[in-house]
Amino acid sequence: MKNLLPIFILLLLAACSNEAIEPEEPTVKGTFLLHLHAYVGLQEVDLYGINYETPEGRSMSLDFSQLYISDVQLVKADGSVYAIKNKSFLKNLKVHTYEIGQVPIGTYKSIRFKVGLPPSTNALNPTVPSDSAILNQPSMWWGNTAQPGGYVFLNVQGKIDTSLTMNKAPVPFVYKIGTNAHYVQVQLGEKEFTIEEDAYVYGHLIVDYSKLFTGITLNQASSLSVKTAAENNAALGKKIANNIPAMFTYE
Repeated sequence: MKNLLPIFILLLLAACSNEAIEPEEPTVKGTFLLHLHAYVGLQEVDLYGINYETPEGRSMSLDFSQLYISDVQLVKADGSVYAIKNKSFLKNLKVHTYEIGQVPIGTYKSIRFKVGLPPSTNALNPTVPSDSAILNQPSMWWGNTAQPGGYVFLNVQGKIDTSLTMNKAPVPFVYKIGTNAHYVQVQLGEKEFTIEEDAYVYGHLIVDYSKLFTGITLNQASSLSVKTAAENNAALGKKIANNIPAMFTYE
């Protein structure tokens, strides 16, 4: 029995040595923030109810615009990814800057994130303390309550000229996009930036709401309304959700 003890210890040490060891996260960091401006085409949207012009020449205004952003990740120069965990926020028209979190120093080449809420958060009651500030927003509910059914990920309302001649009075549209199926990934192109120790570094982005209408037949009244979770399953809801990533570009 005594002869078996050293063998057992050796086997135990060998097993331990084969276990994956999680690398320690660098302690030297800077703070990353997203700075987002609402646009219609080439024009920045400063106020609701103001007419702007889409790239194709249509008159368009916003009356309401909010969207959730979550799962922010920074792509390093070597292609590896740093994920900023447990951070979601609700973007509205008036607030441009959102602190995302502490990030290891170094050179990065791209930003990616998702529009919407992860399924685990999408299933929460809006009174959950850790998330109540962004979830207890009736404007982002499908009805009088937040559950069941989750949250609206993007709520955009306004008016747009739907005429073929693009010279008529704008008519109302309402797009409420959500459901776990429309938790969409945004992958921006490459634009190098550096995170420095104890510095505040901003990712400056444009959110162009006119991009939502790409490929939409506007002269049909049915193309101007997506209001329910069920309507998100129809072709129009899917098309608008697929247009969301194109809204975002570097400033």
